[in-house]
Amino acid sequence: MSTAKLKKDVIKHLQVKPLSLAELATVMELKEKRVFRLLRSLFEGGEIASLRGPDGARKYRTTTAEEKEAAKKANEGDAAEVDVEEDEEDE
Repeated sequence: MSTAKLKKDVIKHLQVKPLSLAELATVMELKEKRVFRLLRSLFEGGEIASLRGPDGARKYRTTTAEEKEAAKKANEGDAAEVDVEEDEEDE
């Protein structure tokens, strides 16, 4: 299955309820390493967020529209800072 389809499946599962890495791997019948890579990519893209469950385990959930917008703005700010730093090095 393609990575894009797997990411969509992860999001579908997390829309139902927050799940841990191990829980997602079990539900999706994938190795934890593969699920970890999917989660990392989705997390960096602002599609999911992590939280601590009542038992202290890290769980993942989908983000709200507001959280996605904030992540997008933060990423744009990071890109602008890199451009400024590169300009300063040229001088």
